[in-house]
Order: sequence, then C-alpha cells, then structure tokens
Amino acid sequence: MDTTTATPVGLVGFLCEVTEEPVTFQECQACAQRGAPGCPMVPAIIHDIASSIRSPEYANDLAKQAGAEVGFSATELLGCPRQYRLKKQHPYWEKPSGMYRMTFGSGYHAALSKYSAGIAEETLTWKFKLLGKSVLLVGTPDLIELKPDGWFITDYKVTGNPPFGRKVPICNHCDLEMYKGDDGLTCPNCGPLNPRSSAISRVYRPAQARSSHVEQVNLYALLIEKNAVRLVAKHNLEAMVAKHNLIPTESFSGGQIAYLSQKAVVRCDVQLDRAESMALLKQSLSALLSDTLPPIIDDADELWRCDFCAVRAHCEQLHGSPVGKPAKEISE
Repeated sequence: MDTTTATPVGLVGFLCEVTEEPVTFQECQACAQRGAPGCPMVPAIIHDIASSIRSPEYANDLAKQAGAEVGFSATELLGCPRQYRLKKQHPYWEKPSGMYRMTFGSGYHAALSKYSAGIAEETLTWKFKLLGKSVLLVGTPDLIELKPDGWFITDYKVTGNPPFGRKVPICNHCDLEMYKGDDGLTCPNCGPLNPRSSAISRVYRPAQARSSHVEQVNLYALLIEKNAVRLVAKHNLEAMVAKHNLIPTESFSGGQIAYLSQKAVVRCDVQLDRAESMALLKQSLSALLSDTLPPIIDDADELWRCDFCAVRAHCEQLHGSPVGKPAKEISE
C-alpha cells in the first residue's frame, strides 16, 4: 500500500507579519484572536482574507465542466507565465497585508455590482483549440452595457495610486514630447533646449490606463464577442439590437477603466483592438502551454512583478542567478 503523502502546492498559508515565518491560515487566525502583538491585522480581516481566496483550479474546474482540457482566466494570461507554472508546482506563502488590498477591492466590487443598468459581474467563457489542446478562456467583466453604438465595457480598479493627467513639454519644431536628459529638457530630434525657449510648449496629457488593464478589457471584448448572441437573449436586448441595427458579435462602443481611490475616481478610455488581443492571447497561451518552463521576465516595464513574487526563490534557484531588476543590472 502506498503511504506517501502528496506535498501541497499553491498558496498554503501566510507569512507572519512579525516574524516572517510561514504559518497556516488557522495558526494566523488563532494568533490574531489572542491579540497578535506587533501585528497590524485583526481577526475579522484575517478571516475575510483567508475565506475569500479563490481556488487556483477555478479556471481548470470550469474547463472540465465545459469539456476542455485546460482553463485560464483573463488575469492569468496577463501575469508572468513562469510564476503561474511555479505556483502550480510549489507551496508558497504570502503576507496578509499584501493580500488585504485585493480583499478590500473585492468588497468595493461587490457593492458596485448592485448597479442594475447593465450586465454586472457575469462570468463568460470561450472554448477553442490551440496548439492541439482544447482551451477554455474565462473572464468576469465588472460591467457590460449595450449602447446605441454597441457593447461598452467598464472595469473597476481599486487603488491607492491611480494614473493622473499631467502637463508635458512638447518641442514645437517636431511636435514630440521632451524628456529630462543629462543636459536638461531634451527633444528626441533637436537635442537639449533651453526650458524658457519659445520652441517649447506645455500640453496637458490626460490620465492613461495602465497597459495590463487595457489588455484585460480587450480580452473581455473577445469573450463578449463569443457570448454576444446568448447575452442578448438572456438579458432581453433584442429590441435594442433591432432599433439601432446592431450586429451583436461585431458592434462595440469601447471601454473604460475606473480607478477608484480614496480621494477621487479617475476614468481612462480604453481603445479596443481585436487583432492585438488575438495576438496577445496566442502569445500568452503559447508560453503557458509550453512543455518547458517559461523564461524569466526581461521586459524592463515588467520587472516590478519580481519584487512582489511569492515564488521568486524557486524562480532564482532554477534560473541559477537573480531575477528582476538585479538581473537587469548584472546584464548591463
């Protein structure tokens, strides 16, 4: 009889806020109930975080129900594919304080989902074949509305650091945005210019949605396209479609990200690009479905992910050297 015990993988507990030692969820909860000296967490928050953790097999479970071999959520496609694979292979722990923001955001989303003038928090799926495998893509847009010119997608992001608009220096000769170089304000074409020069004007640039959030909304657009006929029938939108001569699978009005901070709401428009979304989908799935472990991140704009990665130690051990910003500094 085989008496071996399988080693648990995935998120198996918390890192203590005080000692940074790994503990089980139950041990953390019990400690919080005893007062947890030096810890900022309270029992109710620990309980809420632990009980709201979504199963790592969420998308795969939906895939099995749909007769697909493997499933991925839209957010999983936008993360680091190497991290995704390592989290499936190793146990890891995270600090409750690092997960608090997500739990706080979930509560805000739940309140906003009560808005009834649209389709709120409806999970959409799309099954297709790629690289010889049957794949299920899963996503839950925060809000879908059918407007006179087509589907409009709104996604909420609860954050303490929303994007903001700003005035930027523009070279009047080239109409290019200038940057601060070693010799001061510099035009990519003309070189350094006197900051008081009449050749420089200042133009207001509105807040821009972050690239990964734009990609997420675009993946939602693909899911809406594949579910459009069902959504129209389920939510009795036939009259709207007929009145405005809409083609449900093709008519899209656009999208927006609403960044929700304690001080203000910042709205950013999102442009939909089906071709780019399909290319992103194929690229991400190719890495996730590969027989080999995906490579480390080398995109300078994405290296920040390594600073918050719960499986970084495993990643660096397999890579044989540091990853993230230190790896970039070594290569330079």
